[in-house]
Amino acid sequence: MTVISITQILGVRHGQHSIAEAFALDSVFFLVSAVLSYASMRLAVRESRSLMLEKIADVTFMVGLLFMTVAGFVLAYELF
Repeated sequence: MTVISITQILGVRHGQHSIAEAFALDSVFFLVSAVLSYASMRLAVRESRSLMLEKIADVTFMVGLLFMTVAGFVLAYELF
């Protein structure tokens, strides 16, 4: 949210609008990860659904981190 706000305050240069959208999309990854993680904790510990949700939450979180890192490098070094 900070990156999106900063790009809006400083003005949108070529490509920064796309980066702001990428960070907004990235927040969806983290939201999905948090919801799945919460759902896996609410289910019984030994249920297979709980383990499946936990694994999906882990993968979603890692994809979000990777996506955020790539978008951060693109923004910092103005690659596009």
